[in-house]
Order: sequence, then C-alpha cells, then structure tokens
Amino acid sequence: MSGKVISVLTGGEKDDDATVSVRFNGRCFNVHLSPTFFRDSPETTTLYLKYLQAINPFGPGEFEGIHETDVYKWIIDLFEPLFVQLAPEPLPSFDPEKIRSGEAKPLLSEYLFPQTFGCRLEAVDEVSIPRHVDNHGGLVPSRTWLDGDLLDAMEDWTCFVNPSEIEVLFQNPEDVLDKIPCKVRADLDGSGHMTTCFFKGFGTSAGDCPMSKEIKAYEKIHKANFGPEVRVGRLYGVAHDESSDTTLGLLLAYVDHRTTLYDAVGDDTPLAMKQKWARQIEDTLKELHRIGVVWGDAKAANVMIDMENNVVITDFEGGYTDGWVDAKKAGTVEGDLQGFQNIMAFLFKHNPNNTSDGANS
Repeated sequence: MSGKVISVLTGGEKDDDATVSVRFNGRCFNVHLSPTFFRDSPETTTLYLKYLQAINPFGPGEFEGIHETDVYKWIIDLFEPLFVQLAPEPLPSFDPEKIRSGEAKPLLSEYLFPQTFGCRLEAVDEVSIPRHVDNHGGLVPSRTWLDGDLLDAMEDWTCFVNPSEIEVLFQNPEDVLDKIPCKVRADLDGSGHMTTCFFKGFGTSAGDCPMSKEIKAYEKIHKANFGPEVRVGRLYGVAHDESSDTTLGLLLAYVDHRTTLYDAVGDDTPLAMKQKWARQIEDTLKELHRIGVVWGDAKAANVMIDMENNVVITDFEGGYTDGWVDAKKAGTVEGDLQGFQNIMAFLFKHNPNNTSDGANS
C-alpha cells in the first residue's frame, strides 16, 4: 500500500525547513526536510526549494507547475521502502480484514496517538538518502488546551469522553489505512448505549481558540432547548484526554447527509425545494441570533442537506470566506446577514462560476 500525507508544517528555526507527516500501516512517519541535510547537492537543493513553495500550507498548492500532490508522491516514493521496513504489516486496528470480521474495533486514541517514527531526507552528491532517525517523531502531538473556567463550566451541560473509549466507524474498512476518522461511537451517559457522533478534531492551540468559540456557541444552543424545526447541529460531548488534561475534539450529533447546499443546488433543482431550504436557513439564523449565537463563516458549503432534504447549519468556530462575508463584518450579525443574502443569491440565481466555495480565512 502507499502512504497518506496527513499534515504539513513549514518554517521552524529556518524558513526553508519542513515536516511532512505520513500515515502508513497505522503508524505515523514525520519526515523532516531541510537544505542543511543536503551535501554537495545543489540540484537537489534547488528542486527542494521549489517543492517547498508547492506544499506551503498557506499557499495555493502549486508552484511553477509543481503541485503539492507531486511533492507528496516524491516523498512517499523515496521513503516507502523505509516505511515497509519499520511497519511491514498493519496494526490489528488498522487491518481492513480484521475490522470487517469484527475481530478488531479501532479506537480514536489509536488515530490521535499513533506509534510515530522520525525520518529525514539527506542527499550527498545528488543522491537522495532517506533515513530513520528516532522513534518519537520529534513533534509535539496535536492537542488543545482550553481555559480551566470553560472546562469547569462544560461539566454542567455536556460530557467528557476519553478517546480510548471512542470507537471509530468506517463504512469501507479499507479507508482505515489512509483517512482520518470523523464518524465515531461513544457511550455518552455511562448507560452502555453507544451513540453515533461526528468527531471534529482540532489542532494545537490555547486560550481563546476557535474551539472555545464553537463550544460557547453550542452551549447557548444546548440551553435554548431548540426543537427539531431549528435546523442546527448539536454538541453531544467532547473527546478529552484526562492524563494530559487536553481536549482533542468535539463529539457532534451525526447528520446522515447526502451533500452540502453548495453541491446540491443545480439548475434543475425544483423551486419549491429551494424555497424550503431558504425558509429553513432564515428561520434557523433568526433563532441563533435571538440567543446570541453568530454563525460566522456563513456560506453554502456550511449548510448540510440531510437524507430527508432538510438543511442543517454547521461550523461555529468563526472565520469567514471571501465572496460570502466581508472581512470587516466577520463574526458579527451583520456578517451573518450578508452571508445569508449571498446564500440566497446563490440558491435562486444559481451559477457555480460566480461564487466559490472557498477556504475560510
């Protein structure tokens, strides 16, 4: 099998350093890259610096015709023999056949805290040399520290679940080897009943992070005790590692959805369906504003369409997307209303070339 790139970090002590994390057979390989590892290899150095521009997380994913996927393939092709040597077989919880038979039940903790190896790419006289350098990877695991007062307050209205007690679900067991899990099951109340949730993980941050904003929004939604007519997601709990007192992600109500509004709308979408979606979004947004919740990144891609063709508004961590909400209005009711008007324009004057889904800022 081939490896799967799961994260990229650039910068560090020198701006031309990078770490590319690759998942292979259930393990994580942190591949460290730097021109300081290249000796008498000017061509390799020049090529690497171009590759670095292509994989910059804040860039467009391309540089001088080189795409980030080209760079990932280059790295994996170089290191795959080393990956096979260190991880010749999938771990039981990452073995599709064992999962399919029920012999293995993968846990969220096995994804969040995998066995990790550190590697680096060296070059001598233009010959590339992949090396295994350590058995810890050299990176701090991705975690989020929340304010202590916020954590204390959360105990009154939601539950904390250890990632070692959260089961991972995959419709296709082969996905276990290269996809980050989002569909999970957890015992939320100690009754033994397992509830299916959507796991939304977060990276390393502290203080008033996007996760804090989203949790506060879901607290207001929880206390409002909305009925099903308010088409918004719910927070069931959080994945929290007690040993390190770190919060790893949200356990949201799982919405069995078929697509997002951005992808659902077409020139052949019935007018009655568009009107229904518009009414549901408008009514839900009014209720959110009534309880003091700002949507923030209001756009069609943050509206799910469930299996019964109802909308569900998602994503309350903040930010905005160009073309949907102006930067100066981001995080305000005015920004939400602007986003709503742009969603309506997209919905009723559908032309996918006019408004991009976009990545939020």
